Amino acid sequence: MGELMARSQKLNRKSVTVLRLIADGHSYAQIVDSHADITYLDIFAAAEEALELLESYSVYDERITKIKQKHSRAYERWMDEEDRELAGMCQEGNTVAEMADHLGRQPSAIRSRLMRLGLEARAR
Repeated sequence: MGELMARSQKLNRKSVTVLRLIADGHSYAQIVDSHADITYLDIFAAAEEALELLESYSVYDERITKIKQKHSRAYERWMDEEDRELAGMCQEGNTVAEMADHLGRQPSAIRSRLMRLGLEARAR
């Protein structure tokens, strides 16, 4: 539930309120009785919204896992050593695909990093 609340910016305000009350141990009856603007339908809608959000993150996590199977360092923070290695490989004339394979990164990440390092014109 904590992770879900960290991602609460994706939930509407009423759903976040309902989910926090449930997480605090309030029963549905207590929530409806003590909050005039919340109905049982709002509670059900909050649960549905939370499940949809959870499922969307599950799909995203599966996608990242699949990408990482092919590119082990995908979406990881770049280390200074990797930047030096990338610059050296670029200067040696390696292709983007070769650099991506060697560094375990996606070709798009290599191109972006080369651009950030001011080396994009040298990459083939």
